[in-house]
Order: sequence, then C-alpha cells, then structure tokens
Amino acid sequence: MDTERAPSRAEVFRYFLGLGFVNVGGPAAQITMMFQGIVERRQWLTHARFVRIMSVCHVLPGPEALQLAIYVGFLTRGLLGGVVAGVTFIVPGAVIMIALSAAYVSFGSVPAVDDALFVLKPAVLGIIAAGLLKIGRASITDSTLAVIAIVTLLGLRVAALDFVTVMAGAAFLNVALRSRRLTIRTPFLPAISAFPLVAAFVVGSSWLDLAWVFLKTGLFSFGGAYGSVAFLQRGAVEEHGWLTTAQLLDGIALSVATPGPFMLFATFVGYLAAGLGGAVLATVLVFLPSFVLVLGFARAIERVRERPLVRQALAGISAAVVAVILTVTLDLAPAALGGPLPIALALASFVAIVFWRRDVTQVAISAMVLGAAYAAVRALA
Repeated sequence: MDTERAPSRAEVFRYFLGLGFVNVGGPAAQITMMFQGIVERRQWLTHARFVRIMSVCHVLPGPEALQLAIYVGFLTRGLLGGVVAGVTFIVPGAVIMIALSAAYVSFGSVPAVDDALFVLKPAVLGIIAAGLLKIGRASITDSTLAVIAIVTLLGLRVAALDFVTVMAGAAFLNVALRSRRLTIRTPFLPAISAFPLVAAFVVGSSWLDLAWVFLKTGLFSFGGAYGSVAFLQRGAVEEHGWLTTAQLLDGIALSVATPGPFMLFATFVGYLAAGLGGAVLATVLVFLPSFVLVLGFARAIERVRERPLVRQALAGISAAVVAVILTVTLDLAPAALGGPLPIALALASFVAIVFWRRDVTQVAISAMVLGAAYAAVRALA
C-alpha cells in the first residue's frame, strides 16, 4: 500500500474517540488496532510510514501507543489533530479509571472485590514478568549492555540510587565505554544538570511533591508502562507512602481492565493520594511529556536517532530499564504471591504469554473472568 488519504478533523476525532473506548489490552494490542484501522482500512498512512513513526515512539519515554496516536493525528491534521487524537485516546479510560478508583476507595474491602483481585494481581505480575523478558531480550544485546544492567541493578538494590540518576548514568556509561573520546557536549548532560534545580523547586509542598512524582514518571519512564510502575513504586509507595504496594498492584490490575494507555494506573494512584484533584493532576502530568515530545521533537528525533552518540545513549538507557523493571517486579512480588494459588496463577500468566504466545489481551480477559468466577464461588460458599 503506497497511497495516503488525508482525513478530515471530524474523522480524526471520531476514530480516536471510538478507539478510546475499546483500546484495551496494552500497547501491543492498541498498536495492532491502529495499524488495522489507520493503514489497512482508512489508508491515512502507508505501511512504511506507520512503521517508521512507530519505531520513533518506541525510543521515547512514556506510553508508545498514546504517542503513536498523537503522531498520527499530527501527521494527518497538524498540531490540533495531534492534540485531539491524544486527548480522545486517553479521556474515556481516564473517566472509567476515576470511577473505579472512587468505587475502590468506598468498597475496596468488600470480600468479592478482594477475591477477584486475589486472582487478578498475580496474573498482572506474570504479565509484567513477561514484559520484562521481552524488553530484556530486545535491550541487552551484548556483554557491555549486560554489565550496565548489572551495575544498574546493584545501584538500585544496594546503593538505593534514584531511577533518574541510574538511567542517566547508564546512558553516559555506554557512550563512554564505546567512544574513544568523550566530550561534555553530549546531549543529555545539560538535562542532568537541570534535575537538582527542578527538584529543589518542587520540594516543600504536598501538591508540588505530587506533581513532581507524576511529571517525573512521564518524563523518564523508558520502557513504557512497565518503567512507570517502577517510578510510582519508588515515589508514591516508598518515598511518600500515599498507598501500599498491594494497593498499587490493585491499581495496575484495574488498568488491565480499563481502555486507554496502560499507564492509567497513575490516575488510580493520584486518586488514592489526593482524591479527584489528585487523579486529574496525575493524569495530566503523566501524559503531558508524551504530547510535548511528539508534537515538539518527534521529527527531530526521527532525524538524529541513528547517530552513534544518540543510539549509544538510548541503548544504555534501555539496558538500565531492564534492571529498573526487575527491581520493581521483586518489590511487587510479595504483595501478589501470597500462597500456592497466586504463584500458580502468576506462572500460568507468564507461560501463556512467553511460551504459548498468547496475546496479553487474552491473558488479561481470562484472568478477569477467572477472578469474577472465583469471587462468585467464594460468595456462595
């Protein structure tokens, strides 16, 4: 297919709004839906162009499916099209997640809900572990990157370093190890120098603390939703105590059943931290960097992403992300694996995705049905 048809603004709005209500199953399922709808059915973009912009979105921090939607809207209808596509992709799921969060706060201790989540949480952990394996295979392609991943893991688990610090260090280390000569003109050093200034600005106010946690998550969550879990586990659970690890897992489980970006569990975290205002703030700030990166810099990134220095820095970050996700998986495991049945469910979820090649959507739906059945049986017992 080598022809493209320019859609109207109304077509872009209707398509992405409709997609916003049905785009369950995580980024792989959402990207497949967009390929079928945008390339095969509507012919807004050619196959080659869709794949090229998809590859750019994969190297950006944040949810790649959302970024792809923004990019498609931008290419077809300009800046307004990009904003409309992104917002309509998010809003239906965000509204549903806020409603689920409110119900969770009010009725979270209902035995039927606890029983359903008892099944769903270990399945979610298996999905995260399968994602870790997939990202690890794609990211750690040689011994240098393996060493960087190990050093990152030690920095996180032993030295308790901040995620942003270790990822910036991983980028710097990979460039240093592969370059004969390293100068201070590397593109990420100015950004590193700005971190303390930003951090100093936000310290001291609970709402600014809340804002910084979610903005930081959106800015630096390389690896998509799996990377963002790590940031919220460290920031919202360990540093600020806005919720427990078990509650974070509940939010992730709810996001599996909700249309929209998988990172909508940030909305759940924001609601538990500060009610409706916190949910809105979390949703806006965790996704805002995706709009800025795509609408402001995606075409420039498309031009420079193959330059050796940029490629090496991104490869170092990708290796560090593997260690980051492994760290958060280890942190989440005790809250999800409370006995033989949850362990078996987590293993079944992992095996279904990795070895049986089942789609994440199928695994998630199966876990939700099994959780509802388990809750029903317990209620009747």
